[in-house]
Amino acid sequence: MAQKKLGVITLCAILLTLAFSEIGYAEPQGTQTVTPLNYGGLRIDITAPVQARPGDNITITVRTSASDVQQIYINYITLELYGIVNVTDRVLLTQIDHLSNVPLSIHEIHYNITMPNNLSPGLTYGDVSCNWKAVGVSFEILSSGFILTYIEDVELEQLQKDYDELFATHETILKEYNELKSQIPDNSDSTRNLMWVFIATTIVASITVFVLLLRRPKRVWV
Repeated sequence: MAQKKLGVITLCAILLTLAFSEIGYAEPQGTQTVTPLNYGGLRIDITAPVQARPGDNITITVRTSASDVQQIYINYITLELYGIVNVTDRVLLTQIDHLSNVPLSIHEIHYNITMPNNLSPGLTYGDVSCNWKAVGVSFEILSSGFILTYIEDVELEQLQKDYDELFATHETILKEYNELKSQIPDNSDSTRNLMWVFIATTIVASITVFVLLLRRPKRVWV
């Protein structure tokens, strides 16, 4: 019995150790690492929200560190973040001068960025450029692109919500129509009026579905 209790206690201790060991590596819910850049002794990790809405304030975390070397010297690290307006026009969201003319071992900073209200749904993206020196050798990346945050289609979401409400109304009227049809004669004015309401809601629902199909977001490639 004592050995059985000892085994249970040991198992619980192992499970607790595993659970707490994962906490330090877990990313905040709703965020993702959008680019690991690891080259020439420099590592850059950019973390951003998975999705956002026009007008939202989002936080971008940029973590830079010396990889495989004790320390490197940063001449500059610059990020440019872009979105799309009017479906096709690129707009600069912000330019971040992350580091310049400093030695680096580990550095992390959070940047708050406001998404424009007129931002089109789809992917935002960015470019990172950097110049640094490690173990006496100079390195440079002129431009490295990465996908950032997906911007939700607010108008499409509202249209979907309206459609769901209309569909629910349509189903309710259909149920009431069938109940009345089974209770009163077919030539009743009430039945006829309810039938016209049913036809009208069916037409509106069909038009709404057609509009939803037309407004379905297209895949954006960066």
